[in-house]
Parts: sequence; structure tokens; C-alpha cells
Amino acid sequence: MTEYLAETDPRWAEHSGEAAHYGAPEWGPEDVERASVFVAELAPQARQVFEYLLRHPGRRIHCTELVDRALGGPNEADPARRVAGVLSGMSKGHGNSGRRLPFYWWEAPKGLFGATYAVRPSVAGVFLAARLGG
Repeated sequence: MTEYLAETDPRWAEHSGEAAHYGAPEWGPEDVERASVFVAELAPQARQVFEYLLRHPGRRIHCTELVDRALGGPNEADPARRVAGVLSGMSKGHGNSGRRLPFYWWEAPKGLFGATYAVRPSVAGVFLAARLGG
């Protein structure tokens, strides 16, 4: 089942993110230049996953879909750990941005497998504007 979250959906606040997802401002319209720098500083696979998320704003995407569609398919690694590891390739861009990480993630409910990830629609808009040159 495909699940889309509207900009004001309360489930954004129920994410599983840790330190890098708190304590810094959310990305906003004033951050277009900052978003360009952030993307330029991403590791290649982190960019692939992030760009896939940006093409589907507000949609919660399971880690197995990210592996299949953004990372070229499965390998010997657990998909949940693989995506988490790939997204650690955002550390330089995140550290320099002064903003929270630009995606959200949710652990699977007990007894289910894999995390889901999403980019808030307003944040996707900032990064699209950055891609279009402001």
C-alpha cells in the first residue's frame, strides 16, 4: 500500500530519527542556495537515494524499494542496513548545512521488516528550486 503524507500530517512528528533529525531548523524557502551546496556534498549513493525520495515527495518508501529502484537492486547486505549506511553519506552536507537532515524515517512496527523513508513536500520544493537554479 502506498502511503502519502500531507505537509501537515501529524505522522511527520512520529518519525524515528535521532540526533541529526532534531535540534536544527527544517529546510525552508530561504535555503535554496544551502540546498545546492548540500546536494553537491553528498556521497554518490546517498545522492541516488535522496533524489529518488525527492521524486516522490510525501510518500513513505520502504527500504527494499530504495534498494531496488535507487541502488540498482539487492546485494548480500540487509536492505534496511544498506539504506541506513548509504544515507550516512549525507554527513558532510548535513554537518555544513545548519539544518536537520532533509528526510524522515520510521522504523517498522514490531514484527515487521525494514524502515520507511520520506521527504516532506515543502522540503522537496526547496531542493527542486535548488536544482532549477533558484
